[in-house]
Amino acid sequence: MVKILVFGDSITWGAFDLESGGWVERLKTVYMNMRPEVKYYVYNFGVSSNDTRGVLFELEKRLEIIEKIEPDDYIFVFSIGSNDCRYIKTKENKFVPIDEFESNLKKIISLTRKYSEKIIFTGFLEVDESKTKPWLEDEFWENDDLEEYDKKLKGICKSENIGFIPFLNLLTKEDLHDGLHPNSKGHRKIFERVKEELNEILKVN
Repeated sequence: MVKILVFGDSITWGAFDLESGGWVERLKTVYMNMRPEVKYYVYNFGVSSNDTRGVLFELEKRLEIIEKIEPDDYIFVFSIGSNDCRYIKTKENKFVPIDEFESNLKKIISLTRKYSEKIIFTGFLEVDESKTKPWLEDEFWENDDLEEYDKKLKGICKSENIGFIPFLNLLTKEDLHDGLHPNSKGHRKIFERVKEELNEILKVN
C-alpha cells in the first residue's frame, strides 16, 4: 500500500478547476486505478490561504494519526510558499518573513523524515501582476517576491537532498483563472508535471 499525502494551499485544494477538482484530485483518479496488485491512495490536505505555518500545524495533526497506525509506504508532497511571501501594504510586511519561512520548511522536513525519505516540494507559480496588485485592498503578490522565496526553497531542498519540482514558467497567463489561481488547463499542466515526478519514485509508466 502506497499513501501519497499532499499538503498545501487553495491551489492544492483545487480551486477553480471546474473540470476535475484540481491537480491533486486528478492524481487521485489516476493512481487509485493504476495497478490492481498495488493499492495507491492520494490524500489532499490542501487548505485555502495556508502558508508554511498552517501546513506545519496540519502536518503535526496528521502525523499524530500516522503514529498510531501500522506503518505504510508514504510519499509526502508539499506545495506551499506563495502565501508566505504575499505582503500587506509594504514589501517589508510579509505574511511569513523569509527567515521564518526557511525555519518552517526545515521543521516540516525534519518531522516528515521520521516517516519517509520520499519527500517532494513543488516550486512557485508566477502570477499575473496586473490582476494581483492589489489582490484585496492592501494585499499583494509580486513575482520578484515569489522568485526570491522559490530560490530559498530550492536551495533548502538541494541541501537536504529533497525532491524539488520547479514550477516557474510552467503556466502562462492564459492558464490562470484570476491572475493567481490556475484554471482547469493550468491544473492539468501541474498534474502532468507532478505525476511525472511521482512515476519516477513509484517506478511506473
